[in-house]
Amino acid sequence: MVKTGEVALPGGKRDEEDSDYVATALREAREEIGLDPSLVTIVSVLEPFVTKVIGFLPDKKAFKPFQNPAEVEEIFDVPLEMFLKDKNRRAEEREHEGERYLLHYFDYCCEDKEKNFIIWALTAGILIRVASIVYQRSPEFQELKPRFWNQPKLILDLDMIGNINGEQT
Repeated sequence: MVKTGEVALPGGKRDEEDSDYVATALREAREEIGLDPSLVTIVSVLEPFVTKVIGFLPDKKAFKPFQNPAEVEEIFDVPLEMFLKDKNRRAEEREHEGERYLLHYFDYCCEDKEKNFIIWALTAGILIRVASIVYQRSPEFQELKPRFWNQPKLILDLDMIGNINGEQT
């Protein structure tokens, strides 16, 4: 989806009524793109920088997205495996507090919208990480992640990941 001209994943700040980060992620996805939480099976809660909650739609056809124009400019679908390939990717070396890291940019031509999108920075980093987990392999390129993105906590349902891989191969 596109928010304020930048490609982003659904999400936002935790509200008082949210019981946890999963509840926040599901609420934000419903508000922004109309995703019914009952259609999602949570497979992972990634390490925090921004808390990234990953869900899997066992029946993708059951989801009919709609965009909330107050929250989202555009919604589009990207093949997840793209974030493991060097094709249509470029990187820019950056430095933060003396630490070098790469900021990744992925160019995606969305044929059904006849439009090009650039998926970059934190959104690209999250999608590289998710694709690495789902496909159980490293990307074809060097990641060189900033240390401030890396935290030790990772909760993962390996059985569900196996189901995702089985359905996507």
